[in-house]
Amino acid sequence: MDRITLDANPRSVTGKKVRFLRRQGIVPVNVFGHNVASMALQVEENALERTLARAGTNALINLNIAGGADSRPVLIRGYQRKPTTGKLLHVDFYQVSMTEKIRTEVPLVLVGSAPGVAKGGVLLKNLDTIEIECLPSDLVSAIEVDVSSLADIDQAIEVRDLKVGGAITILTAPETVIVKVMPPEKEEVEEAAAEAAAPAGAAAAEGPAAESEKAS
Repeated sequence: MDRITLDANPRSVTGKKVRFLRRQGIVPVNVFGHNVASMALQVEENALERTLARAGTNALINLNIAGGADSRPVLIRGYQRKPTTGKLLHVDFYQVSMTEKIRTEVPLVLVGSAPGVAKGGVLLKNLDTIEIECLPSDLVSAIEVDVSSLADIDQAIEVRDLKVGGAITILTAPETVIVKVMPPEKEEVEEAAAEAAAPAGAAAAEGPAAESEKAS
């Protein structure tokens, strides 16, 4: 995964006074981590929004503090927005050690087409993310799930079927269903049966009438 870079500066303003920073387009942030002293920083709002859009919660970021004099590998661990406007209020970064494994959630992305859908099935995604453990350098932005193997109704792909390579350990229960081709709803089956029966019924009704006309 490509490393994202974000510039930050030390922050001395705390408490309710941070509202003055926000008015200037600056967002207060904090950095914390295992065996790491918490640090109060501030980041330009537009740059932070772009980083959030690219990184999500599982992309490694190079946080350059004070012009790059201090660079730290971090992950986004949480953020707050103003409910009425969506404006960023605060972001928390978690500093990682590049030699220690971390646990995080990674999104699952469906790719391909399931042949079972063409047979009347409905593709149902049951799981959006899985928990993994790996070194920070081995993090992935998403894991693809190829559904082209789902040829029949009631076929499913489980977590155990994922191929992620030896650098990543999946922690989610292996029997968990990710996606499944479900049979159509009962109402849909009944409607299809009714539509199929309608022409036959109409033909049967027209038969006697046609014979009556010939007789007359």
